[in-house]
Amino acid sequence: MGARVDERFFWVGTYTGEAGAGEGVYWVRQTPDGTLADLELAVEAVSPSYLAVHPGGDVVYTVREEEAGGVLAYAVADGRLREIGRRAAGSLPCHVSVSPGGGHLIVADYGSGTVRSVPLDPNGGFVGEPDVVEGHGGGPREDRQEGPHAHAGAHAPDGTVLTTDLGADLVRSFRFEAGRLRPVGETALPPGCGPRHLAVHPSGHVYVLTELAATVLVLRPADGYARLDQIAESPATADPVAGDTLGAAIKLGDGGRYVYTSARGADVVTTHRVLDEGAALAPVADTGSGGDWPRDLHVDGEWMHVANERSDLLVTFRISADGIPAAVGTPLEVPSPVCVVPA
Repeated sequence: MGARVDERFFWVGTYTGEAGAGEGVYWVRQTPDGTLADLELAVEAVSPSYLAVHPGGDVVYTVREEEAGGVLAYAVADGRLREIGRRAAGSLPCHVSVSPGGGHLIVADYGSGTVRSVPLDPNGGFVGEPDVVEGHGGGPREDRQEGPHAHAGAHAPDGTVLTTDLGADLVRSFRFEAGRLRPVGETALPPGCGPRHLAVHPSGHVYVLTELAATVLVLRPADGYARLDQIAESPATADPVAGDTLGAAIKLGDGGRYVYTSARGADVVTTHRVLDEGAALAPVADTGSGGDWPRDLHVDGEWMHVANERSDLLVTFRISADGIPAAVGTPLEVPSPVCVVPA
């Protein structure tokens, strides 16, 4: 008999319309054997491809990933979502994250390259208008780096907001000054690497997954995260893969002992062992994602859930004591899943 877990619920973001077969944000239940079941539509929405939850748990935020983009806030009630606010965003917003204190929503606008901060009230609702910081620069890949493309945000222990710019090969650093988002520095990364997602390790090191080079960069903070020094680089997969491999998501596991990345094209999830007190990573195993075009993944203790966009599957894995995931149960059919977060 498999291990039992307390019943939990997850939100799933999807692509809709011309971008995918989804209808909005879905609700799923984690069963006692760890797998996901009971798919239900929580709210109809336009391409809510990335989600975040307020620390209080009662508000869910989504992007509206289209040319005239936006961000929306929803109140949670009995497995359903009710819109309580929306704000304009730049072109193709693709990532949202909430500051640890719950005071701001950080939005990365891929198409326009802008980063914006939306102020939140104590209950998680939108108040005021966003601060918008323009992007700049480009990279050597003319097909993907003709200009700035903000892609994701993360939050350092000292409150610094870190964002990746896939188009300009940068990590940008911001701080809140009198409640306003202000740029305080930036870190240049290898030309053409295309930084996509990032995670902050308990040691303080920052791990950046690149999309175009399919590598993981280890950065060490300097000047309170206003600047970062690259100290290591390793492949995003354990074994060489043929054809184009595009890094997708990066998450920490087991309290920071392991790092997990997903790669489209290769369609694998890779386990990376953390070495030297966080200063280096070593890819140790590739595991098939269980579908086609893995995007986001969520690590939940001994469980991992992977959204396979093009095969319309959410696949559950159980992580062994040595950090290697193995698929369990029957994948859950979800139309064009992109993001999965705990409710």
